[in-house]
Amino acid sequence: MAINSSTLEILRKVRTSDVTDALDSMGYMNTYEMDPRLRPMFPGIFFAGIATTAEFNIINRTIPAMSYEEFDDRQYKRNPDRSTHPDALWPAGHSFGAPDEVHVVDTKQSRCGLLGSNNLLDARVKGSVGFIIDGACRDSGECIMQKDPVFCSVRSMRHMAGRLELSSMGKPITCGGVYVRPGDGVIADDDGIVVIPQEDGEEIAKRAWMVQDKDRRMRRAFYEKLGMPFDKTVELEERPW
Repeated sequence: MAINSSTLEILRKVRTSDVTDALDSMGYMNTYEMDPRLRPMFPGIFFAGIATTAEFNIINRTIPAMSYEEFDDRQYKRNPDRSTHPDALWPAGHSFGAPDEVHVVDTKQSRCGLLGSNNLLDARVKGSVGFIIDGACRDSGECIMQKDPVFCSVRSMRHMAGRLELSSMGKPITCGGVYVRPGDGVIADDDGIVVIPQEDGEEIAKRAWMVQDKDRRMRRAFYEKLGMPFDKTVELEERPW
């Protein structure tokens, strides 16, 4: 069963460090943290959501010379019979973006910019909250300006046409060295990315909240001793369950 809304709300109150402590306490040490080479597009990114997955293979197929209009059709449109063109980003019948989704994509560390400033906005308009790609994001300057919540392993100017081909959507994949299934939870912040296995999501979220609650109380006491003004990181909350 996918991570539910109440669990998701708890996860949005904690940090990745709290989640890893919770995972450690349940015997999942060093299991669900993605490779640290996947880094945020800019400092301060935080999101928690539900994984949706896609996997692409590197093909490096030569594209012959053609008119710009033909080239544009290959990248963004369908064949006349409405089937998906081999170079189209997403196949017919699959949407890109939905409420609370975190897009987890494996492109085998390709330098092709599968995600960019245009399609990221499209998915965000539809409710997506985060994007993780073991591969490249392009249009980096615009993505930073737009505050697109992206983690990637490469920045590049290349398009995917002729270079990548969709292998699977909505199936388990490995991304950043971690096995990810559609419906798993995902949380990301400046420290990195952690996957929350859906079958234990509620318990992990509750333990993570308790880790953070203890930490907040201890840090709040230090703030008082040092005469530091309280900030949101030491605000105390009632247990949400």
